[in-house]
Amino acid sequence: MSRFRKLIFSLAVIAALVVSMVSFVGGQTKSTEAEFKLADRIAERAKKGEQLVIRVVYHNTGIAFAQIIKLGVEAAAKEFGVDAQMIGPVEPSVGQQVAIVESLIARKVDGLAISNVSAEALNPVIERALDAGIPTISFNSDASGSKRLAFYGQDLVQSGKFEAGILVEYMGTKGKVLIFSCDAAGAWSKDRETGVRDGLGKYPDIEIVGIVNTGVEEQACYAAIENALLANKDITGIAALDAVTTPAIGRYILRNNLAGKIIHVGHDLMPETLQNIKEGATNASLSQDPYNQGYLPVKAIFEYITKGVVLESSDTGVLRVDEKNIDEYIEKLEKGEPIG
Repeated sequence: MSRFRKLIFSLAVIAALVVSMVSFVGGQTKSTEAEFKLADRIAERAKKGEQLVIRVVYHNTGIAFAQIIKLGVEAAAKEFGVDAQMIGPVEPSVGQQVAIVESLIARKVDGLAISNVSAEALNPVIERALDAGIPTISFNSDASGSKRLAFYGQDLVQSGKFEAGILVEYMGTKGKVLIFSCDAAGAWSKDRETGVRDGLGKYPDIEIVGIVNTGVEEQACYAAIENALLANKDITGIAALDAVTTPAIGRYILRNNLAGKIIHVGHDLMPETLQNIKEGATNASLSQDPYNQGYLPVKAIFEYITKGVVLESSDTGVLRVDEKNIDEYIEKLEKGEPIG
């Protein structure tokens, strides 16, 4: 049983709770006077029906993909009557993300959801938030090794393995593969890369040439893709790990009449990616359901504080879109559904 839920709904048994929690986590979770005071404050505000403040801290709010997560956050805020917002650096910056989370701890927000791109930098901040009595979870990119209370997002290693399997399905068990990432140092990227390498590692006649780190700025990203493919004209397959490189690679393939000559599998369902699948430049792309990665954390924190619903991790899954079902998803996009 989580310490925050008991504090909120059973304040009379705080002493017993401390003993039970120390026993449960082997003495690893600290309980402080500040934690109790903040938990009491959250409980009291919830009882009075005051609007709870929840912040969803994403690591790269400047990309189009992040806007789908934001739609989920905003929908949950409206549905549950909470002050929930997605914030974060406009480009990948661990330092900025840490500073943002620390400012939210100082503000004593009621709940936090954090995408963790660096365990070394962010795990200690997550622990400080928990010690301050703030229910803290991770989303999109999990906080491996942290004490976060739950994770809402995709199994990133598994999605990389799935991507590798689709590459083999189209290109066979022989050839050269390049991996592309907009932030190769990010934890999410490393996990997907691990999955791709594990999946392709089963085939001795497939060579992974390397990984290309493109950055997130559109022109620089495209230039990095162009340079890498001009330098490796014998590439058979491409694994793109994200919503930035996937549409850009499809664009390059179309512009250079390479559709059908290079197998391209990517991630996420940006509008350009859907069109590239339709035109045969991208063979398949994998969605992680970014809308629910924004919606579910807000819902979970709200219900945890107000109803005592236990926080449980939720896998948002791997959805494959290819030539067989592309028309369905283009139609969904045209109807205004949050496809991403």
